[in-house]
Amino acid sequence: MPVRQVVSLGLCLLAGCGGSAAPSAEVTVARGTVVRKAIATGFVEPFREAQVNTQLGGFVRHVHVRLGQKVEAGAALVEVWPALTEQDLLRAERSLQAAIEGEQAAQEFVEGEHVLASVTRFLQGERNLGRMKQAAERGRRSAEETLELLRKGEVVIDGRKIDFAVRAPVAGHVLEVARTGDPVTPRSSYGIGTVVAVLGDLDRPVFRGTVDEIDVGRLREGMAAAVVLGALPDAQLRGKVVEIGLRARRQDGASRFDVRIEVEKPAEGVALRAGFSAVAEVELARAEQVLVVPERVLRFDGRRPYVLVRGGGAAPERRAIETGLADGLLVEVRSGLAEGERVLEPQGVSR
Repeated sequence: MPVRQVVSLGLCLLAGCGGSAAPSAEVTVARGTVVRKAIATGFVEPFREAQVNTQLGGFVRHVHVRLGQKVEAGAALVEVWPALTEQDLLRAERSLQAAIEGEQAAQEFVEGEHVLASVTRFLQGERNLGRMKQAAERGRRSAEETLELLRKGEVVIDGRKIDFAVRAPVAGHVLEVARTGDPVTPRSSYGIGTVVAVLGDLDRPVFRGTVDEIDVGRLREGMAAAVVLGALPDAQLRGKVVEIGLRARRQDGASRFDVRIEVEKPAEGVALRAGFSAVAEVELARAEQVLVVPERVLRFDGRRPYVLVRGGGAAPERRAIETGLADGLLVEVRSGLAEGERVLEPQGVSR
């Protein structure tokens, strides 16, 4: 075969002639909107959580609340009954008997039924004997109240109800609660003891997550955000950025920064639960009604982008362009292309 024919055949193969190569797909330059967003992944949680423990030790005898219930501060959560023995009751009964005998002795002093009472009245005066009697009466009442509390689990003292109930220190929703029969270790200086309940205010939810270091530099406090729940993808929550971390944490070899977003209370019918996984989108920049093309059609000569434009002739035209905002799918074209022109996609690139 002559050399000229061989060269012509090679050029034909490189150009894709002869019908052996699939034609390149085309996209049309059109106007659209490009939105650059920062994506944070994390969880929706209550703004504040409170772990509830107690100085009482024993076991959970009764649970007054259910999971998800909203309670006010001071509401009874669980009843922690002390692990009493017969010896404990006997000791309380004997304390009451001793208090009664002490009150009787004080009464004898006041009434002067013996010589020592008369001498005491002479030396200390009538008022001192009266105070002695009042102290003995208080001791007897205190012993009676203690025994009643141990027997019945509650007692009213000076109009105030005393019982073994553990109450909510703050208002909130019940996120966790102990079960009936669970043992309870009291809190002390050596530890927090058993956590009998966890409260959190789901009326003030927050998103806590992390954002990539590429986007964190563009984030600002006060930026609007849209939070999408993994469990409820149709329930989009609105919020705003209130906190951006200053120290990075390493996750899967990448640097990510903590971000906190205050979320508005969800609409009626949306059952928000603490710990829902979520994705937060924060709009960083927007370009509307600009010329756009898919990022996949871009080619690069070093760092300079260019595209192949379908012209009137057989061969496509190489066209250098200036790009602007990009969102990962679309890219803004600032110069180099006109609306309606057709740009070739690189072969082998899936759409």
